[in-house]
Amino acid sequence: MLYGIFEAIFIQFPFQLLVSEAVFLTDSPKRTHFLPRLLTGFLLQILLSALWNAVLTPYESTSLFYYMLLYLGFAFFTAIPIWGSFDLELRELIFILAGGYATEHMTFALSRIILQKLHNLYPLYGSLPHLLLTRYVIYLAGAAAVYLLIIRPNKKANQLSDGDFRIVVLAFIIMVFAIGFSVYWSYPEEYMGTPMGDVICPSYSFLCCALVLLMEYYVLRENSMKREQEMMEQLLQISTAQQKSSKEAIDIINMKCHDLKHQMKALAKIEDDRSRTEYIQEIQDAVSIYDATYHTGCSALDYVLREKTLIFNERGIEFGCMVEGKMISYMASADVYALMGNALDNALERVMKEKKGERIISFQIRHHNDMVLIHLENRCSRMLQFENGIPVTDKKDRSQHGFGVKSMRYIVEKYHGELFMSLKNGKFNLDILLPSQEEA
Repeated sequence: MLYGIFEAIFIQFPFQLLVSEAVFLTDSPKRTHFLPRLLTGFLLQILLSALWNAVLTPYESTSLFYYMLLYLGFAFFTAIPIWGSFDLELRELIFILAGGYATEHMTFALSRIILQKLHNLYPLYGSLPHLLLTRYVIYLAGAAAVYLLIIRPNKKANQLSDGDFRIVVLAFIIMVFAIGFSVYWSYPEEYMGTPMGDVICPSYSFLCCALVLLMEYYVLRENSMKREQEMMEQLLQISTAQQKSSKEAIDIINMKCHDLKHQMKALAKIEDDRSRTEYIQEIQDAVSIYDATYHTGCSALDYVLREKTLIFNERGIEFGCMVEGKMISYMASADVYALMGNALDNALERVMKEKKGERIISFQIRHHNDMVLIHLENRCSRMLQFENGIPVTDKKDRSQHGFGVKSMRYIVEKYHGELFMSLKNGKFNLDILLPSQEEA
């Protein structure tokens, strides 16, 4: 009975595929209620595979096309537990199905070659150990080998959603043709046990499937390098903008220092004590604006706030700040400076388009449900268009703008956080959720 269960094609082949596909899912995000979804998906997949096998069984002895339909149907059904349990895009699912099928078929081809060289038969002959070894255990080993040799070394580039959809589909087509040729040469009885059926054709299939995997990961690596290059260009542009902002702050200080020199000379000429006291008070009020000191618990954030506050005050912007900088002290100083500096610069650019008296920016960093919430809010009376959660720039040359927001999202995702932007009731809201310091 046990042998009969493991021998069933709708049990063993989906198992081989799912094991091969699983190694591509190691870093994929899981859906809520993962285990119930996974178990339900498995049951549904087994039921549909058994039904598919029963429907096609009458055609088994009349057409080799039967095997193509049978195995591709099994592959399609394995998408059910994967799609239901993991949060994947369509291109990611196609990538995993193609990669998993290629991995399974490489193991199948290699096992046939090895058994032929050992003068053993690939077809089953009633032995449970032989069945478990050639239909189950060897596929676990094959999947592990692909993970160690291909997937893990390319983990940095393993961002499936960034893959080129056309190349993924092309890889899938190549894989289907490789399997088709393998089926054509492997299942006719005259090729069973021959070098053509057990060595030459499996070798060809192995090479084609290896090409599928290499092609997929080559595309991923190229996309990863392209993405990193774009981010470097974006960060360079942000650095240039922030240098301009710092220069502006220094120019403001120099200008005020120059004015103070003349004011001090004028003060020396004032003889009336009351007038002198009033003049001194005016000077003190003017100087106090540029003496903003922050002690938030994050030195990089303190620096950003001092610089931006100087500019806000000079331009007549009302700035409210309630932050606990120690919550983000685990972030690299360069990331804090780029993220917060860019966010405040964007808010500054928006409020400067508002009327005087309505130029208001509010900035908070606080706890929110065991997370760190960074909330930046500014007045925005204009309508904005959003694409993929990011406001579309209204500048003519869009290719040279929008980098700032993308780099912010890049930094947030680097720390496993989420970034949200919205426009409600005449206010632009930027919300960033990050893991707390304890969880980071």
